[in-house]
Amino acid sequence: GRRLGDKLPGALLRKLQALSYPEVDKACLSGQEYCKVVLWLEEEKIRLYDKLDRKVLRDFTRGWYSAVADYAKELGVPAEGLSEKDLFVKLRVLNSLTNLAVHDIYRDKTEADELAVAPPTASAMLDQHKQRLAPLIPAVNRLLEVYELPVLQEAAADAETLAALRCVHTRICPPSQDDDGGTPLDLDKLPTGLQIDSPEVRRAAAVLRLLHGLELQQLQVNINHVINELQCLTADPKTDARLGRVGR
Repeated sequence: GRRLGDKLPGALLRKLQALSYPEVDKACLSGQEYCKVVLWLEEEKIRLYDKLDRKVLRDFTRGWYSAVADYAKELGVPAEGLSEKDLFVKLRVLNSLTNLAVHDIYRDKTEADELAVAPPTASAMLDQHKQRLAPLIPAVNRLLEVYELPVLQEAAADAETLAALRCVHTRICPPSQDDDGGTPLDLDKLPTGLQIDSPEVRRAAAVLRLLHGLELQQLQVNINHVINELQCLTADPKTDARLGRVGR
């Protein structure tokens, strides 16, 4: 019977749907339904074993989990502690086997030159990565004109728009000389990481290091955004069930 917590995660269910598993609505981590998914992945997608060698995976007996652990080991999938009771290990093994099946199908289709992915246009890339704050530029320019600061161009990158907003913020909220939190920045006390004798050059190096730190912060934000988009893609794979046999 079913056990508490044996439901498959949505991402794994979507991968099984993409692979055209015939009983996705019944798939779970309990009993023979789990065994059926593993067997189906081997027989229809992965095909590591010859047909006769798959007999150990078809017999859903007490020794089935030991046979699957050996099978997973041959595929490089960690399966230590695999048993009927350990749902965490069962989920990890099933997810890894499903990923292998998706990867094999994608690889075969790539080698057969059957993938047609249209590259994004230059204008789309510009709009996506540099112009997300474009609607704010007119309003920011009005603020910049009020404080007699240089205005932004229509094609200004988001980094320039953010820098302009920081300048406006500095003019609106200047640091207070009486407030301990508003003590002016002393460039002479900033570490530069270099041995510099000239005070002017040392201050310039300190400013460059500050600006570099800001750029690294923005780079981390961009990296996090890319990772998030990649996770959305891998959680919703697209495959073609008509590819036929995969593996050996």
